Amino acid sequence: MSGPGQDSEPEAKVLLIKRLYRAVVESVHKLDVIIGSKASYREVFKPENISLRNKLRELCVKLMFLHPVDYGRKAEELLWRKVYYEVIQVIKTNKKHIHSRSALECAYRTHLIAGVGFYQHLLLYIQSHYQLELQDCIDWTHVTDPLIGRKKPVSATPKEMEWAQMACHRCLVYLGDLARYQNELAGVEAEQLAERFYHQALSVMPHVGMPFNQLGTLAGSKFYNVEATYYYLRCIQSEFPFEGTYGNLKRLFDKAAKMYHQVKKQEMKKLSPSRQR
Repeated sequence: MSGPGQDSEPEAKVLLIKRLYRAVVESVHKLDVIIGSKASYREVFKPENISLRNKLRELCVKLMFLHPVDYGRKAEELLWRKVYYEVIQVIKTNKKHIHSRSALECAYRTHLIAGVGFYQHLLLYIQSHYQLELQDCIDWTHVTDPLIGRKKPVSATPKEMEWAQMACHRCLVYLGDLARYQNELAGVEAEQLAERFYHQALSVMPHVGMPFNQLGTLAGSKFYNVEATYYYLRCIQSEFPFEGTYGNLKRLFDKAAKMYHQVKKQEMKKLSPSRQR
């Protein structure tokens, strides 16, 4: 269970990391059972299951800050996927069971709002903890209280600082995703907010293509899919493209080809038999 960088760690810290990781794995297994059930859309918002997700979120945050190099990325991924994303997918998959203004829809809206609040807080905390200077990248950063003075910089290795920067980037992508999901709900206009988060993620890490993919997804079929195609191509041309973008782009091209052949077929029908040859 020990990570690659734990040989030189104090024994107490290593034991704590192991305990945390075991607790994370245990919580993940419990949540997997809930998500895998037939009526998962009814189960996910039960108080005990919300508490379980909150517990996992707390454990993941502790783990990522205790050992960001070895566990930070994994903890981030599990937190997003198990606490927020999989619940969202359950609701989206069971749309026919979610009626407007029902208790389930209300719980789902609350879930998205809570996610936004959490990732905004996490983004600010990472900036503050590692004293990151992102003022030129995002429009709301941590502010030093002049009465308290500047926080003493944390003693962090270059690898930890690299993780912190990437974690901020991913927080912004997650915030964009949450705003995009909110935008799909009736009565919520969050498209521009989602765009803003994705563009800020690009400002923090311009070489990572993932936000371009998300912008393509957000664009949908606007302007005959031209806008989405542009963003997918930008993603592919990035230094670190998102693998799923190739499939997204192929689907758009296949759709365009199908539309072209349909139009051509319709045009041919309008021609006289002699001109069709």
